[in-house]
Amino acid sequence: MTKTSCSVLLVDPDHISAGLVAGSLRQNGHTVFEARDLAHAVSILEFRAFDVLVMTVDPTREDDLAVIEWTASLTPRPRIVVMASSTPPGGDSEILGRGADLFLVKPVDVSALMELMAQGRSRSSFSGKVVGVDLIEYVQFVLLGGKKTVLEVTSSLGTHGRLFVADGNIIHADCGVLQGEPALYRCLCFREGTFVHQPWEAPDSVTINKPGEFLLMEAVRKRDESWACGTD
Repeated sequence: MTKTSCSVLLVDPDHISAGLVAGSLRQNGHTVFEARDLAHAVSILEFRAFDVLVMTVDPTREDDLAVIEWTASLTPRPRIVVMASSTPPGGDSEILGRGADLFLVKPVDVSALMELMAQGRSRSSFSGKVVGVDLIEYVQFVLLGGKKTVLEVTSSLGTHGRLFVADGNIIHADCGVLQGEPALYRCLCFREGTFVHQPWEAPDSVTINKPGEFLLMEAVRKRDESWACGTD
């Protein structure tokens, strides 16, 4: 298989960390340019496009988070990898919600970065915010995409759940103490809430083995019953 080479703009004031990341990227055939800081990176991106931006931010600084949003609005849009010394108070979704494609806590998992790089240049890339989405219909769309992702779902009452999707199948779900199909149906029966894609991580075990179409049809049936009873 031909290895795809990407142009990468790297922003990391930690010289040791920057050296490790840059070395791994170059070793895998990618071209790496380094910026001194985020302001320098912005000035570069105003005049030159890159396939990928890898940058270190302080999640507590609004100015740093604003750079993510600004970069996500560019055309053409680079894929955005954000690194930080710790997870923000609001969790990974605080970073991904700004437009990042991948969030890594230092020391970074280079394999996760390389998996994103292996996808090569995307033909089209959009980010945005929509409301009024039917969750079951959206999950069906995700299944059709065939990619690996962890869909984190939060109900309006604050209940959290995760759906692990891989290669067009839902292979695991968790929601509180629930696991597998019960957790999946619990999430898909939420009346309203929010969802966000998290970086892929394999579940500890595969708890769901049924076809996605069957699972979604069953979810619709259970949701209709649940909503008819006035439960969420």
